Amino acid sequence: MLGYAGKVLRVDLTRGLFKIEPLPEQMVRFYIGGNGFGVRILYDEVPPGTDPLGIENKLVFATGPLCGTPIPIAVKFGVFAKSPLTGILGESYSSGLFSEHLKKAGYDVLIIEGKSEKPVFLKIFDDDIELCDASDIWGATCWDAEDSLRSDLGEKVLGVLTIGPAGENLVRYACITSDRYRQAGRCGLGAVMGVKRLKAIAVHGSGKIETADLDGVLNIAREIVEKSKGAGIEHHRVYGTLGTLEIANLQEALPTRNWTYGFFEKAEDIDAEYMLRNTLVRDVGCLEKCPIKCGKYNVVKDGPFKGTAIVGPEYQSTYALGPNCLIGDFKAIIKANELCDKLGIDTISGGCTVAFAMECFERGLLSENDVGFKLNFGDPEALMKLLELIAYRRGIGDLLAEGSKRASEKLGAEALAVHVKGLECPGYDARVLKGTALQYAVSSRGACHLRARAQVPELTGAVDRLEVEGKGRLVKEREDLFTVFDSLIVCKFALPIFDISDAVKAYRCVTGIYLTEGELLTTGERITNLERLFNVREGATRKWDTLPEKVSSYPNRDVLTSKEELDAMLNEYYRLRGWDLETGKPTVETLKRLNLL
Repeated sequence: MLGYAGKVLRVDLTRGLFKIEPLPEQMVRFYIGGNGFGVRILYDEVPPGTDPLGIENKLVFATGPLCGTPIPIAVKFGVFAKSPLTGILGESYSSGLFSEHLKKAGYDVLIIEGKSEKPVFLKIFDDDIELCDASDIWGATCWDAEDSLRSDLGEKVLGVLTIGPAGENLVRYACITSDRYRQAGRCGLGAVMGVKRLKAIAVHGSGKIETADLDGVLNIAREIVEKSKGAGIEHHRVYGTLGTLEIANLQEALPTRNWTYGFFEKAEDIDAEYMLRNTLVRDVGCLEKCPIKCGKYNVVKDGPFKGTAIVGPEYQSTYALGPNCLIGDFKAIIKANELCDKLGIDTISGGCTVAFAMECFERGLLSENDVGFKLNFGDPEALMKLLELIAYRRGIGDLLAEGSKRASEKLGAEALAVHVKGLECPGYDARVLKGTALQYAVSSRGACHLRARAQVPELTGAVDRLEVEGKGRLVKEREDLFTVFDSLIVCKFALPIFDISDAVKAYRCVTGIYLTEGELLTTGERITNLERLFNVREGATRKWDTLPEKVSSYPNRDVLTSKEELDAMLNEYYRLRGWDLETGKPTVETLKRLNLL
């Protein structure tokens, strides 16, 4: 078990009990860590039909074998539960001190079960595990709760996860905040913490992670640092994720005004160059050892939002809170991002749900009387007012806290809600990026830009973005690769300097286990198929692998992704996956090949 802590910590909130279990060797062999561990545990322990906000749902925090080692891109962890927003597999990833400290405390996986009668926080200091009263921080923002815990616990180096008012009030897209500025944002897993009355988790570990070949690990770490100085990673290092905005906008792939079109006329007022000139203070890594440092610490220096300071906004937050709401004031976007971070709202789902509501208001489906104020596109004040109403489920915020899918069904506005399987779409226009359209349709958690990252080769011109043929293979192969990344766990942004051959070497040096590139990718394929099986149990079929009406019926400059185009890509993807073309279910032969039967 080199590279692994070798233990699973199970916490029963209902009875206030803790149980330490050995990490099964078969789990390591077939699922590696992170993503693989989380999905396997959910599949085995969360019954079909479980209410995501019910006591039977479980919350799994999983690290990977490379976490806690000197490898500087392995600073992430995964969070898994049945999603309150989509009702299917929920997964999200974040970074910071938590993953390293959980492993150094002796645990690869943390499983949260049951529900506390009163607000609590979980304290894990090596072998000292305790559920502590959190009544005094219940109701506090994510930032205030973390500050209070760090002050009370007195540890300079501490991994802290918190939820804000959105999580407490069961907003279905509430996030979990890590070390103030990082979020496990998607799928509403903060609401699962909220319903369990778990306000926070604080972890400090003082142990060491034993590796099979420490010299080899250190060499890999040095290689990553050296490679990060080159051109392959320069764009991310200099501009962060916001550097994508100009690229997407020039190709009319930046969804604007609730996906009415794909070009934002005020892009120059909110892009990375504007950030560098006006608000950037310093570059920030998920941890200090990260050589990429794609995080950008921005401070508003003047105007009505003076003093606002965040790490961000990332590209996705900027898209959702900016162009999609027709807002071109970068300082207002920073303020809205800060508000989401403090309240514990996923910026993508939050911004997209507000944009949906703005279009409903414009079309007369919501009135000023319904909302309490005018909800016009381009109004930053309206955006921020609505985000606060959502976090506390006040007035119209109670409906919008359910997410755009449920809200659209109540308002008779399904055609205006831009989501897949209930998860609001990220900021890459699936009308002009065909592989991106497919990845949204088939992703296990709903519309996802991270599982395959098909937008990268499409936006950079490595593949023809408007071509349908071959996109099934593109998405399938990249899904398998990035599932391996999410299981090790390493940062996807490092791909230019850390590929599958590097993963083979790193896994061997850390664990002593030799897997070929093909064996690693087969593991990624196994995990992806297990995710599909989880969703199939919840009723998922081919009919679920669809696109929003805005993508399939409302053109972006005469371009859309039609049902016929999607069907052609699905057929190619299903054949390569070994899934039945009619149902979308993995075949018996596929499951046997992957040791899932």
